[in-house]
Amino acid sequence: MNHEDGVFAKPGKDNPGKGHGKNKNSDSGGDRPKDGPKDGPKDEPKAEQNKIQVETDIYKGFAFDTDGNNVSKSFNLAAVGDVGCSSNAEKTVDNIQKNEPELVLPLGDLSYQKSANCWFDIMAPLKNKIFITLGYHDVNDGQAKIDQYYKSFQLDKPYYSFDYGKVHFIVMASESKFEKGSEQYNFVVQDLEETSKNKDVNWVIVTSYGPFYTSPSKHTAEKDLRDIYHPLFEKYNVDLVLQAHNHNYQRTFPISYYAGDSSKPTVTNQFTTDYNSQTEGIVFAIIGTGGEGFYPLDGQASYTATQFDRFGFLNIDISNGNPHTNLTGTFYDNKGEEVRDQFTIEKEIKNKNAD
Repeated sequence: MNHEDGVFAKPGKDNPGKGHGKNKNSDSGGDRPKDGPKDGPKDEPKAEQNKIQVETDIYKGFAFDTDGNNVSKSFNLAAVGDVGCSSNAEKTVDNIQKNEPELVLPLGDLSYQKSANCWFDIMAPLKNKIFITLGYHDVNDGQAKIDQYYKSFQLDKPYYSFDYGKVHFIVMASESKFEKGSEQYNFVVQDLEETSKNKDVNWVIVTSYGPFYTSPSKHTAEKDLRDIYHPLFEKYNVDLVLQAHNHNYQRTFPISYYAGDSSKPTVTNQFTTDYNSQTEGIVFAIIGTGGEGFYPLDGQASYTATQFDRFGFLNIDISNGNPHTNLTGTFYDNKGEEVRDQFTIEKEIKNKNAD
């Protein structure tokens, strides 16, 4: 394992990395989580001085180098959240490995312990492929843990974006401030505007720990997140939103935002697969199936195409053609690599060349 042993990340210590992907805000450090630890005063109170430090290791070689990767080619990626450190998580990683993804997108709640050491150890076979999304336990379990992620993945903010293989990815931080006028909101708006003018981008995929939509389960949907960003995503032609937080799998039909009651989006295609992203809505998927215990599904929302509780991950194949390009999502169950869900989104790329 290539990492620095015995590094202590002290509460309140800010150690921003050189950046992971693209984030053009000029201020350093960025938003800290809404409810997470805050940087303390220079002279710590006695209680802070007596606080027990959490030993965390800074892991080298996990950050993905995006330089030179904006190429035109077909590839596959793996997405899953709520991983943890159980034997179920180990099986999920083994399952992902078998599909040989070029990218891996952990969707938040990576570790449920005070440090992320065990998560890094489990994920080691997938290092150099990972772009993390931070969840509740990642940012609310102490500054040491946050700094561990920031240093290991060379992050300077919890939200960022990057391009890979004609796909533009936006990683959101639902545990940080995201309201209109916030740094994150301004970043997302500017990023989407720039991406809409980029002829080398065929697809736009967003990740968010907090779910925009969900069937009845332990956690409800993030209404404020949905009301602010779903209309924005429609304006700029986002194709797919990947989420976690509820420990189950849910995937919507293509849906459009409904301002009258945003919890009741308009379903634009009621088939279980085969969608056209240019004439239909956005597909939202919750993949909280990495290894933590399941949350019950207490009914199925009318906009949900399929849902279940199985450990596994969502594999996404990007097939670039000319003039058609396809995005195919396949959920692989850890038990015998069984396919539990599959859907395809197609679009026509006009006046663009694809290899």
